[in-house]
Amino acid sequence: MRGWPVVDSLQFARKHGEAHCSVAISELARLAPMVAAGEGEISVRLDGFEDLEGRPGLRLRVAGSVDVVCQRCLDPIKLDIDSERSFLLVAREQDLPELSEEDEDVETLLADASLDALALAEDEILLQIPMAPRHEDGQCSRPEWTTDRSGAVSAFGALGALTGTED
Repeated sequence: MRGWPVVDSLQFARKHGEAHCSVAISELARLAPMVAAGEGEISVRLDGFEDLEGRPGLRLRVAGSVDVVCQRCLDPIKLDIDSERSFLLVAREQDLPELSEEDEDVETLLADASLDALALAEDEILLQIPMAPRHEDGQCSRPEWTTDRSGAVSAFGALGALTGTED
């Protein structure tokens, strides 16, 4: 992906590696189908570090915006993405803490000799998108409600207005 690294996460962290680039939304295979338009870019930055106790870690920052579909009115919503997450690396699976013991600010990640940094960034972006995105109350565009012959509001008329097949 345009030179985006696959890194040895432990070595990257210990050497205080840095990687950053802008990634087109259309290049993110899991994100692209979830957005209203596959246009735009997300800025991604990955930094390696060692904490005060000498434990290796990664700091991931993603920033940009995506257009998602409002689940109420089906119009696009611009969703700003701006997230920073830190990961401490452990060499063995048995060193991973129980979920209840994990620090809220820092997640623990199993070290990987061939970590796909872009997949890690895409995971973070996907976590920032609400399961059912929608406009703030009162911000949705509503179709004109139609009435049937008796003058009552017709649910099928409203559905027809949404789909553009008013009959």
